[in-house]
Amino acid sequence: MKIKKEIDLHSVKSHAEDSMEDKLELSDFTSLKSLINTKFPHKGFCVSYLDNEVLIGKYDGNGLKFYQNKLPEPQFIQKLRLFNETQELLLWRKKWKDTCGEFSFRLRVDGDGIETDVIDAKQVLWGTTAKKLEDGFTEISEIRGTKIILPFNDIEVDDKDKRVFILTRNYISYDTNDSSYQQAGYVDCRFVKFTDENGNILGGELDG
Repeated sequence: MKIKKEIDLHSVKSHAEDSMEDKLELSDFTSLKSLINTKFPHKGFCVSYLDNEVLIGKYDGNGLKFYQNKLPEPQFIQKLRLFNETQELLLWRKKWKDTCGEFSFRLRVDGDGIETDVIDAKQVLWGTTAKKLEDGFTEISEIRGTKIILPFNDIEVDDKDKRVFILTRNYISYDTNDSSYQQAGYVDCRFVKFTDENGNILGGELDG
């Protein structure tokens, strides 16, 4: 299998909001949904990294939809990304004690803010065989046993070039100590969209 590595350096206007020193506590899915509805009232995809699995679903601007109605309970969330082409809400667990946990978030929005250099790159997902499931979901898998369930079915994969990708956007900052020295580095990274090997959007267009 040969996957062509592609990166795209360009600039966008962008700004970010984070929880800073504010204490953010979540106890159950209801409290998680309230935070999401407040910070991200738009359609998007959700990738939730739990302690024992990864859930990938869709968000309609009000509610999350995962395969077989599974839900990411806060006590098991390590990290959660809710994203579309213009923005992403990143949530991560700092600690959990008894019945509630302390979390932090970052909301990154493109299209408004400071002109920022970015690098877009495609991240390949494991999966060379696709099986359509109910409710518009698809399972992609490999012989080695890796399985991912995606919330759309416009998927064609094989063990050659046809694969599913996540387009990531990496934000660059330039640190300057004096007029003769400048160092570039990544200060943020977000998910943008699912694509095929040719960059075509998978899962449909989502508003921002």
